[in-house]
Amino acid sequence: MKKVLAILLAMAMTFALVACAADNGGDAPATPAGGNDGGSAATPLRTGKTDIGFFNPDYDYFANDRLRFAYLRIRNSPLYEDMANSFRIWAELANVEVSIFDANDDDDLFNSMLEMLVLQGYDGLLLDPEMVNYPAVVAIMRDLGVPFMPGMGLPLDADTGRLTNPFVGFDFRFVGEEMGRWLVQYWQDNWQDVPIENIGFMGVDWSHVHEISVRIDGAKDIIFPAIPGIEDRFFRPDTIVGTLNSSTAYQVAGPVFAANPDITHWLILGTVDDFADGAVTAARDAGLEGQTVAISMGGPGLMAQWEAGIENDFKASFVSIGVIFAEPIFFGLYALVMGYATEETLFAPEWINHSNNETFAYLMLPTIIITRDTWHYYMEWVDLYTGLDVSNFPVTPTIDMFSARLDPPAHFAGG
Repeated sequence: MKKVLAILLAMAMTFALVACAADNGGDAPATPAGGNDGGSAATPLRTGKTDIGFFNPDYDYFANDRLRFAYLRIRNSPLYEDMANSFRIWAELANVEVSIFDANDDDDLFNSMLEMLVLQGYDGLLLDPEMVNYPAVVAIMRDLGVPFMPGMGLPLDADTGRLTNPFVGFDFRFVGEEMGRWLVQYWQDNWQDVPIENIGFMGVDWSHVHEISVRIDGAKDIIFPAIPGIEDRFFRPDTIVGTLNSSTAYQVAGPVFAANPDITHWLILGTVDDFADGAVTAARDAGLEGQTVAISMGGPGLMAQWEAGIENDFKASFVSIGVIFAEPIFFGLYALVMGYATEETLFAPEWINHSNNETFAYLMLPTIIITRDTWHYYMEWVDLYTGLDVSNFPVTPTIDMFSARLDPPAHFAGG
């Protein structure tokens, strides 16, 4: 995603200039953000609630000593690289040095690197392990006693199924439902002349991760009632045989296409960008190009294709752009390191799911579906939210077109 990454890096440079200009050189220590004044008029959509765990434009980050964060990820991919660049952007604003490390798909290496990074003196860690490795990672970090924030994977206790840390994420079943609605609309708009018995539905799964599987379940709830009989032509190839990448999706999707020649058109839920990419590539090689359509959750991989001039049957993605998603993760860690919040108080109490007897907050962020025709609007809206003007796309969104905050679900309040 050369052009997109260039935009994000330009944002990092601009952020650095803005932050340095805001530094008044005072010697007094900074105080934690808070209050109900709504933040700066230059940064739209601030909620008026406490900005602990979010960027606060009225807070002088440069009055503090420079912090050192490390972002450790299990592998590099467009999605992880988008996160890394987003952390770099916020680091420039927050007077933080952030370093990026990869564990090359090795859980043991990932776990051993945790102690190495702590010994190197990093003040806090941003972590994206393999999701099934989270219990071990959390246990190691508890022993090391250094603040950390999870990235994209949900940190759940292996026994109770409850959160072990505050987390920033999404309502994944709802995301699946929305992706299902999009696929149904695509079918209605484009394939009404195709006999229903020739329409198939594929959800590319990673079954040992609930947050991925539940997206398919949500989509089924929408697609099955909308397209009569499609439940008999539903397939759920499982990438558990490999890793979370496009080649594994290609390997598991290809045999499904080959074994079902009577299905000439396919609705594909990729669940993540790599899965959608692998599935449509397998469909192309099976002679089905132009007769499939895929949607994912992610975005960076799809935008990379568009920036490279590639347009295929991977048409849409449910996305919260990295710089928006990364904001509360990065500044959540900042709050923990600075002592402005604890794991129990971060994003609390309103984002703690009391109905599930949770101890830690699950902060949910909004997402939108992007297509080739709409994604430039979202990128320009990100400029409005951050107060910058660096995307330089020839569109003009309005500030109410999208949002960066949600209200907590009603059921979080409990009975």
